[in-house]
Amino acid sequence: MAGEIEGPSQPASLYGRCPQPRVPMPQRGVVIGFSWSGLEGAGNQILAAEVECEAERARLAKVWRPFQDAPGRKDVRQRFASWMAEESRWAEGRLTIGVDFALSLAETHLRQLGLLRQALRGPASLGRGLEDRFRPEGVDYTEAAEAFKASLGKDRIRLADCYRASPQPPSGPRAYRHTFFGLCTLAGLEATYPPWDPPQPGRPTIVEVLPAHVARVLAGTCAWRDDEVDRASTRAAVLRTLRNAARLEFEMEQAAQIVEDPDGEALEAVLAAVGAAAAAEAGFQGVPHNVPRSEGWIYSVREEPWRDA
Repeated sequence: MAGEIEGPSQPASLYGRCPQPRVPMPQRGVVIGFSWSGLEGAGNQILAAEVECEAERARLAKVWRPFQDAPGRKDVRQRFASWMAEESRWAEGRLTIGVDFALSLAETHLRQLGLLRQALRGPASLGRGLEDRFRPEGVDYTEAAEAFKASLGKDRIRLADCYRASPQPPSGPRAYRHTFFGLCTLAGLEATYPPWDPPQPGRPTIVEVLPAHVARVLAGTCAWRDDEVDRASTRAAVLRTLRNAARLEFEMEQAAQIVEDPDGEALEAVLAAVGAAAAAEAGFQGVPHNVPRSEGWIYSVREEPWRDA
């Protein structure tokens, strides 16, 4: 394990090589990244990573399942607001949350559902609209998600998905349950949601992130989950890159937890936290001018940070 994290030594200089990437992180505050789930028993599957940001360093405080003691989706939905309020209190009002589910849909789908006006107001309003439409009288989340998917028909990608090379649109077969349950969880939640609204002192900030984009930009890595191949060394390499690029400090026990997770969800949560932290340090700026307001944006680290001299 130590060898995997430390990595092999590199020559001091190689012709044509760019320097290692650098990711500016906030000087203060707490950032939590999520590897979300929309499946039954989601609380047993949702993973979170908490990063405490200080001057000149960021520390991985923990990687855990915050809703494991109440795993039902209804329980997660009911507890999320109080959980967030408690985390914000411990963060002294400087809390940023990066979620890896879509905070909106393609504009065509929003018009199709008659929810464009709600989407223009932000994810909390859109989530409420989806609940009212697909979960009348507390319909089961699985049934509601299937009805949601059926109402959308053909998959459509957002402009943000194109910009970030997202592997799945919000309505895709591997994403629609995440999208639906995630937005329902945020329904009516008191927080700020860039780029719909700017951050406000003392209020939690929730942004959409894409762990795969962070890994690709910083480490050139597109796959870290085990399938036919054991990718523990790949997860170790990505973690090593985060330590060097973002000055992310972690204990070896935490590294073992991340590297030895064959599903890669622990690493996804850490990547989500780093992407959200980098966006917070940049003031959540840089949204392309042609991205529709209703579709939101996927925040991340700056593109190609390794090009800097």
